[in-house]
Amino acid sequence: MDLSFRFCYDPEGEYLTVLSSFVAIYADPEGEGRLCHFDYERNKADGYPEARIQVYGDSSVLKQWGGELLERGLHRLHFPAGHRRFRWCLEDVIEFLVSERVVEGKPGWAEAIGPGRRKFHQMQLKAAIRRDMDTAIAYLETEGYTVTRKK
Repeated sequence: MDLSFRFCYDPEGEYLTVLSSFVAIYADPEGEGRLCHFDYERNKADGYPEARIQVYGDSSVLKQWGGELLERGLHRLHFPAGHRRFRWCLEDVIEFLVSERVVEGKPGWAEAIGPGRRKFHQMQLKAAIRRDMDTAIAYLETEGYTVTRKK
C-alpha cells in the first residue's frame, strides 16, 4: 500500500483540509503490480471527478468496445467515488481489502476502523453544512426546530 496526503487551509484560513490524497494497492513490495488506486484532488481542473478510483487490469468490455477506450486502458478510466464532502476515506479502503480477502483482518478490525470513519463523516458533514447553511437551516425548521440566525 502506498499513501500520500497533502493538506492546506480552507479558503477562510480556518480549517485544515485535504488538498489531495492517494492510496494505491500493490500486489508486490516493489510497487510494480498495482491493483487499483483511490484518488482525491481538490478543484481538479481536467474535467475528471475530484474523488475517483482507478483499476488496473484487462477488460473484455473495453476490448469489445475498442477504439480510444481500449487504447487508454482500464487504468485510465476515472470511476467517480463520491463528492468532495462524501468521498471515500482510508477506512473504506481498509474495509475493501479485508472484505475482498486481499488481506486478512486481525480480530476486531471492523470495530477499530469505526471511530475514524465516524469522525471523518462528521467533519465532512460539518463542512457541507458550513458551505450550505440555508439547506441545513431549512431542514432543521421542517423538523420542528427553531433556528435563530446570527446577526
